[in-house]
Amino acid sequence: MKKITTDYVKGTKNYKQISDDTTPTVPEFVAKWFEEKKNNLESSIWSYIYCDMREDKEYDAFYDFMNSYDLNPIETLIMMQYGYYVEKEVKQLYVVEIPSDRGQYVFFLTKLNGKVAITRSLGYPVSTSRHKEGNSDYHLTEAEIRGVWDGYMELAEEVE
Repeated sequence: MKKITTDYVKGTKNYKQISDDTTPTVPEFVAKWFEEKKNNLESSIWSYIYCDMREDKEYDAFYDFMNSYDLNPIETLIMMQYGYYVEKEVKQLYVVEIPSDRGQYVFFLTKLNGKVAITRSLGYPVSTSRHKEGNSDYHLTEAEIRGVWDGYMELAEEVE
């Protein structure tokens, strides 16, 4: 299951009657489209409806959003001028402890200077929970782990 977080984005207009109850929450792709078009929003909406939706383009998530009557897409885009929340998918992070018989050393996959490497720690046995909370060098995405070797995913523990 995907984890989702929301971030508030301050609007370009101010209207005192807009409350948190009416502040829209939109997916990231809607926020991206809005940010690219907000300076000429009315014309951009019109152009999208009368040009982009009529052409034989591949359907995407924004097309589905604009075609959804339940989501009130035009009203939502207009309300976004006063501020909105963005739903963002949270990437799952992992800690990978590599088994070893090297006595006092414990080996981990870590991110150093933007590259994934194997590093060692002293003080065997070291619990990975110590590394889950504070040290982000130990926090890797699935893509970073698989970039080294797919087999390391079997050793990966999710970071809470």
